[in-house]
Amino acid sequence: MDRKAQYKHKADGVQAIRDRTRNEDIALRKEKKDKVLSAKRFRFITEAEAGAEVTQDEVRNATAGLQKPGPHRIENLKLLKQAFSQGTVYIDVFFSIDNSLSWLVGLYTGQDVELQQEAAWCITNISAGTHQHAIAIAKYVAPYLVTYLSSVIPVIQDQSAWALGNLAGDSKESRTLIQAQGVVLPLVQLLQSPHPSVVQSASFALSNLVKESQDIAREIVQAKALPLLQTHLTNTQENEGILTEVSWVLTYLAASAEFAEEMVKLGLLTQIVEILVQLVSTNPHVFQIVTPLLRCLGNICSGLDEYTQMACTNPSLLQTLTAYLSSSHRHIRKETLWVLSNMAGEPHTCHTLAFGPLLPVILDQVTGAYDIKMEALYLLCNIACHGEELCLQLLNKGILQKVVPVLKSHDVEILNLGLALIEMTLRMTEGGKKILEESGGLEGLEALEYHNNTRIREQSCNLLETYFYSE
Repeated sequence: MDRKAQYKHKADGVQAIRDRTRNEDIALRKEKKDKVLSAKRFRFITEAEAGAEVTQDEVRNATAGLQKPGPHRIENLKLLKQAFSQGTVYIDVFFSIDNSLSWLVGLYTGQDVELQQEAAWCITNISAGTHQHAIAIAKYVAPYLVTYLSSVIPVIQDQSAWALGNLAGDSKESRTLIQAQGVVLPLVQLLQSPHPSVVQSASFALSNLVKESQDIAREIVQAKALPLLQTHLTNTQENEGILTEVSWVLTYLAASAEFAEEMVKLGLLTQIVEILVQLVSTNPHVFQIVTPLLRCLGNICSGLDEYTQMACTNPSLLQTLTAYLSSSHRHIRKETLWVLSNMAGEPHTCHTLAFGPLLPVILDQVTGAYDIKMEALYLLCNIACHGEELCLQLLNKGILQKVVPVLKSHDVEILNLGLALIEMTLRMTEGGKKILEESGGLEGLEALEYHNNTRIREQSCNLLETYFYSE
């Protein structure tokens, strides 16, 4: 679907808004976590444990020393796990030694628990390296990693889940390899672990697995993960790490309408809203948690009207979203606008947005940075789609004065949205034409008559001919 044409010369219906939301915006948000969380993560040692920066020669010597039994093996592994977190060049040095990975896996699968733990840490950091490093681990070590998710030693479970999370975050190829090893069910079972670090690593792995695959999403839900994830959806300082990872898993599951009904029936929507309301008083906002929770809320509210209505039964939600629009974190403002765009598909909520204190705050976002401006314009288009009453309200609150400067943008999509808002306002109100002229909009439209983009050129010419030149 070409979303640049969504608002050309006519108001779309509510269903069209939802189609755009699900087919475009959700898909875009599934591709990346906007660097809020890295898809792959090294595991660092503490400052107290860290010594001087490891050299490449030390890595070669430590790697060669793994093949010889003796107490030096522990020190070699500790040096390697630190080196691998310093950069992928040290992992390359490790692989340059013949049979290095075989020796490391031998220690990971051996009987010495201390060696096993250190070797697992090394494998975790190798899996966070380049694509080639991750594929080597996925092909050679993944079966062992999946097996040791069922270890009786929590540290081994933790490291194995973390490594699998790195593999899942590397590429489709890696995900396919570990999915074939039966990784999903043991990871879901780890959500019941009494050890927080194990739950956090398992959730991290699940979020990377599910974000690109609907098949894996179904497998996770069929494994009864939703009720287990729900138990960790609590807002406490001690639970921040787990809450962050769990929120990402729920976000990707909610990206498909397939699981929305089950999530809502479990009460997840209500819990998500409650946590967002709780977190709004934290200054600065905890973006690691707020971002995925906003996305999850937006995903669910892009579905049935009743989901938005249910979310709004919390009387503090809209006030909370107003506060998030003033967040010091730009991506929180962006996500909030996207949530409101989805909620605007429900007529009563849309009316509340247009006639409440939120509208001036939304209008102010039009002057923001590119991504903020884009989301604000989409939201305003979604409000305007509901008809004459709301278009008139937008007009009275200064929509055209905000949109006219947008006509100077060099971005085609921004221009399309600005022209769409002008078209709907002119068509559905009587005073729009005069205000547009007084705001310099006529000159703005005339400047676009010779734009190098055909659609922009046609839209501006049609507006001029329909509302100005016809006289």
